[in-house]
Amino acid sequence: MPHPTCYGLTQEKGALVLLATDFLTDLGKRSVTRILLDKYATDTGTMEDVAAAARGTTSDKEQLTDREVAAREELLLDITRIQRGVKRAFQTGSPVRKEFFIGEKHNFSTARLTLWARSIATSWPKYSADLISKGGLIQGDTDTMVANAAILSDVDSKQEIAKHSDAPEANAEVQKAMAVVEADADYIYGAAEAEYAKNPEVLGRFEALKPLRFSTPPRPKNPPSNPS
Repeated sequence: MPHPTCYGLTQEKGALVLLATDFLTDLGKRSVTRILLDKYATDTGTMEDVAAAARGTTSDKEQLTDREVAAREELLLDITRIQRGVKRAFQTGSPVRKEFFIGEKHNFSTARLTLWARSIATSWPKYSADLISKGGLIQGDTDTMVANAAILSDVDSKQEIAKHSDAPEANAEVQKAMAVVEADADYIYGAAEAEYAKNPEVLGRFEALKPLRFSTPPRPKNPPSNPS
């Protein structure tokens, strides 16, 4: 039977927060609020920190690989949130959408995501009034994106000098931190099951995310190179 992994729980968190945000009005009736989603993100970050500490000094390479993936997930979540606001504020065909890379592929590249973040931060002031009043965004959305882009750049810069390590899931403290993250996710799933019991299409979208917690990082046959 597969077991959850730190990597998988982080993957699940990124997708589940995005989906829950889309249905926050409904789920809010069942105590799934922005505060809860922020707690979920914080608990996931704590889990990652505990897992990193469990690896020890010989584990730097895998630690940084996992954290780079997690940092990309966080930055992509920020960019996606802003892009959705742009779509709400500016209709299809608007040149503003291109400034925010809507319709372009990022290929989950560190270099491309950090470039997008820098460009979006530059474009934000020009359209902030519309993005806030029509797109439902706030200044904090772009501030968070800039901060997470800096974190990703820092992790990426340390990648080459890192060393190989073993996974930390056997550590008791890591297991405790993972259990908190699982409980956060399960609470959201429970709320969705109750709210959408008669809406199998929406409920199915939540159910489809559950296997993510069992996923493991891809392991290339050759020594890994910087993905950027």
